[in-house]
Formats: sequence, structure tokens, C-alpha cells
Amino acid sequence: MGEAKNKITSTQLAFFTIQTAIGEGALTLPYSLHTISAGDGWISLILAGISSQLVIVLIWLICRKYPELTLIEILPKLVGKSIGMVISLLFIAYFTALASIVLLNYTKIISSWIFPTTPRWIIMTLMMFTTYYLAKESLRMIARFEVLMSSILVILMGLILFPLFKGNMLYLLPIGIAGSWDIIKGVENAAIAMAGFELMFVVYPLIQSGERTILKTMMLSYSIVTLFYLLIVIACFIFFSPEELDIVPEPVLYMLKAVSFRFFERTDLIFLSFWITVVMTSIVNYVYFAATSIQKLFQVKQPSLVTLLVVIICWLLVVVPSDFLLIEKLNAWFSRVTLIMIYGLPILLFAISSWKHRKMKTVVE
Repeated sequence: MGEAKNKITSTQLAFFTIQTAIGEGALTLPYSLHTISAGDGWISLILAGISSQLVIVLIWLICRKYPELTLIEILPKLVGKSIGMVISLLFIAYFTALASIVLLNYTKIISSWIFPTTPRWIIMTLMMFTTYYLAKESLRMIARFEVLMSSILVILMGLILFPLFKGNMLYLLPIGIAGSWDIIKGVENAAIAMAGFELMFVVYPLIQSGERTILKTMMLSYSIVTLFYLLIVIACFIFFSPEELDIVPEPVLYMLKAVSFRFFERTDLIFLSFWITVVMTSIVNYVYFAATSIQKLFQVKQPSLVTLLVVIICWLLVVVPSDFLLIEKLNAWFSRVTLIMIYGLPILLFAISSWKHRKMKTVVE
């Protein structure tokens, strides 16, 4: 009965997915893409969107074979108990670390733009307190909250699109100037920013929809995510010259800073104040994934206590790094880990699942 009350609809899944995928990475993505793929960074983003759709299909094909199980429960059936335990711990560590990285990066931006004299640990503590308050609730409660908060994305998107009228489309030309290799290299950065589709491994049994509806919802959600990021990237690419974009680490905020209205100034600060809710939902979701996975792995029946433990670990992980270069090194290292977790492992698990399925069919025949 408790499981039934915790289930979400396909509509809630769509908003939940969008809120998981869109986070602080949107603020720096145009810069990171431009440093690698120059003016063709938008092509890298589209390719990353396509690759995300392909992996979504692979994860769906795995989950549909075990519709009542989460990844933690599927792994022992695919790779055995011992290896399954190791991979489960890796995923728990990944979810926890990703929540920490998002918190660390956004706190750095908040400290630089809004609260330069406020100790970073105070900002982190406030954000993680709010995270705990929501992440300890059921999936349905979290999804309902994120459906409500998604309206903010529409407002923020309007603010981002406004500078398009002042942009120069010629900055996107000539198309293909970066070369195919640099465009492919840029896919890595774009793919990392769009992480989030792995949530299907955790929430698939809690979705009140048919398997095909789940797939369509996930693919539609990631099409929206890709479009959202694409509009941000193109807006920055045509607003700044190539030379300017190479030296502006947070182009979205600098672009908004240049825009003002009669009734308010500093659009960038207003944007950041609202964007915190978008970042918060992303952190909440990953904390929820980690806590839920721990409960499944160790058969713990105290979700609030487990969630508190994950929140404390996240806080401890981010309160120490304060040096800018150290944060950059952590981001670079974790980017490689993210690629393995969201692309490498799903592909490997799909290959093992397909092999086992064929083997069972051969035995039956």
C-alpha cells in the first residue's frame, strides 16, 4: 500500500526528469563548449542530446525486463551478488558525489556574484538544510513540488531569450569551423551537463504508466532539456563575440547583467535568486536517489535517518575545498567518472542483460 501511494504519473515523471537534468551546469556550459568546439559548440550539444536519447532507450530496455525492481535489486541478477554490491556502492557514491559537486559549483557562483563576504559554509548549510527537508519525503511529494517549481523555468527562459534580440547571428558562422574532432570532443562536456536520465534505474518501479509511455515521457523530457540548453548556448554564442566568450566563465550571468529594464536593474541577480530553486531540486533528487539506494541495498527502514546521513556526507565533501584550482580539478576528475556512470555502465549492463536473455532462450529451446 505504501509503494502505491509513493508512485508518480508520467506527467510528474516528465517534470521530475527535467528538474534533475537542468542544474548549475547551464550557467557555464556555453563557455566550456566554446573553449573546445568554438562556434560549433551547439552542434556538440545536439549530438549529446541524441546520445542521451540512445542511452535512455538502453536503460529502458533493461528496466522493462525487471519492472518491479530498482537498479540495486537488478544488479545481483545480472552480475552476481559480489559484483552487484560493488556496482551498487559505486552508484550510491556517484549520486552522493554529484549532489556535492552541484552544491559546490553553485555555492562558488553565489559567493562570487551575490554574497562575496558571506562564509561559503553558511550558504552550503542553508542549502543542505532545505535539501534534507524535501529529500526525506516520498517520491510523489518531491515530484509534486517540482511540477510546481517548473513554472519558474519558463520565466527564467524568458529572461535568457531576451538578449537574443541584441545578438549577432553571424557569430555562428562559418558552421564547421572547429572541425569534426573538436565537435566530438565537445560532446563530452555537453553530455555531462545533461546527466540525469539514469534516474530511471531508481524510479522505474514507482511510475504509474505503461512501459511505452515511460519511454515516450523520458525521451520527450530529454528533448525539452536539450532544447533548453540549446537555446542558452545559442543565446550566448550570438550575444558575445568569439573573443569575449573565451574569457567569460559564466556567460549567461554576464549576458543578463548587460540587460536591464525600467522597473528593475541587475537582471543577473534576479535570475540567480530564482535559479537557486532549479539547482536545489537537482540536488534534492540526487540525495533522494542515494538515500533510496542505500535503503534498498542495506534493507534500512528509516528513510529520514538515511537521508540525513547522505546530506551530512555531501556537506562534509564540499565544505573543505575552497581553492579555485582545486575545485576545477575536482570538476575535471568527476566529469570522467560521470561519463562512465551514465554511459559506460548502462551500455555494459545492457550487453550483459541481452546476453543472459539470449542464453535463457537457448536453454528453453
